[in-house]
Amino acid sequence: MSKPDWRWAVAVGTAVVLVCSVIGVVRAFAMDPAMAMPQSDARMPLQGMPLSEMPEMFAAAAGLLLVIVGTALRTGRRPQPPPDGKRQLFVAVIGTAALTIDVSKTSTLGFVIPGMRAEYGLDAKAASFLAVAGLTGTAIGAVVFGVLADRWGRRGSYLVATLAFAATSMCGSMPTFGGNVVMCALMGTSVGGLAPLLIVMLTDALRSSSRSSAVIALSVLASAVGYLVAAGSALWLEPVFGWRVLWLIGAPTGLALAALTPWVPDRIAPRENAATAERVHVRALGSGLQRSYAFLIGVLTFGLTTWVPSLARSGGLTVSTANLWLSVAAVVMVPCALLLTWCHQRFGPVRLSAGLAGATAALLLVLTGTGAVSSVAWVCAGALVAALFSVNTMAAVFLPIAADLADPAGRGRATGAVSLCNRLGGLCGPLLIAAFVYSASDVLVAVAALALCSAVAACWIGRRQRIAVRETVQPDGEAGAR
Repeated sequence: MSKPDWRWAVAVGTAVVLVCSVIGVVRAFAMDPAMAMPQSDARMPLQGMPLSEMPEMFAAAAGLLLVIVGTALRTGRRPQPPPDGKRQLFVAVIGTAALTIDVSKTSTLGFVIPGMRAEYGLDAKAASFLAVAGLTGTAIGAVVFGVLADRWGRRGSYLVATLAFAATSMCGSMPTFGGNVVMCALMGTSVGGLAPLLIVMLTDALRSSSRSSAVIALSVLASAVGYLVAAGSALWLEPVFGWRVLWLIGAPTGLALAALTPWVPDRIAPRENAATAERVHVRALGSGLQRSYAFLIGVLTFGLTTWVPSLARSGGLTVSTANLWLSVAAVVMVPCALLLTWCHQRFGPVRLSAGLAGATAALLLVLTGTGAVSSVAWVCAGALVAALFSVNTMAAVFLPIAADLADPAGRGRATGAVSLCNRLGGLCGPLLIAAFVYSASDVLVAVAALALCSAVAACWIGRRQRIAVRETVQPDGEAGAR
């Protein structure tokens, strides 16, 4: 007797989430001001909406649950041959686009907090709970979707993550700060799952000979464009619609990503032969160190990203000027993807990671040591932008390296574990930086110290790998690790 086919559940649930997400966004922009919550900013067209007036949110949750059940129970999944030619290019485009949206939504936290603080009357410590909730969600998502990528396949996991991302974007209409915290945690779960899932998908699809450099280049490019999307949205949309629009725009982008699901590879048969698998196993000796390094990068990236917009504005810059500076930093990162690809090929991942961390620390210490950061507003903004540029670049490098070094059979779980450590570091970052949030100089010194620790960790990883190389030289002279 054949097993029931649960594809109908996936199709029905997907349709429900799509329709409800569209309705939620349309109603948010067309809401009658009389329905707004008392604490909402009457000057902005987007305001908080009572939960009793948001039935589409609960219907979307039911549809998403149906998709999850159908994906878990569907049958007939078999490994596919690795994509070649145009198909490979198309997978790279999909993965990069989705990773861009993933980065933009995480970066949006920093731009949402100032407006949310003003509307709800929050201090820096209270506002940091939003970032903590979001990053807790990303930590959970990294583990859950890392496992699901290996069990359900890449395509099913991708569909669930993108639909969840679109549905939770309705948090832009949540009436209270507590409601925003809960929805931010749920959105973080889908966002945190997308990052390792997409890196694994790109690593699977690209050829072994060039995939590490290619995935790093695509990751850096996605990080740059993602932050540009977040900063650009804050620059052009926030003054008109308020901070809530930065959440709501996630719905159409999430729906666009979900529409690309049929072209996402499901289970790809590994390209590696037995010798390559042995090299992967040897490289994995440094997995504990990789996780420690990922933790430090999380502290740096999420801590700084969360508070840079607030720090730039507290330094005397207007909202528009601060957002413009951050947009310029994101634009500069785009051509740097090519430079970093060349550096990876020329110096290898360890030297690249250590060099980025060391350069970040040196730059910030020089800027703060001159005293210009505390006295000149544009120098303060420039220093913050430079720090953000460096740490985002560092963050874009470590996860592709971890995916490339992992065993193909468990690449999703291994990459998810490293991403989890990064998110746990991110949980500490906003709280740590919040203690210095009124002093840009102190923030930059703290970031410089953490960057030095990251450089030391990267060098130690390199040393461990060189020892592994000498101990596992193949009979034909080929080293077991780089």
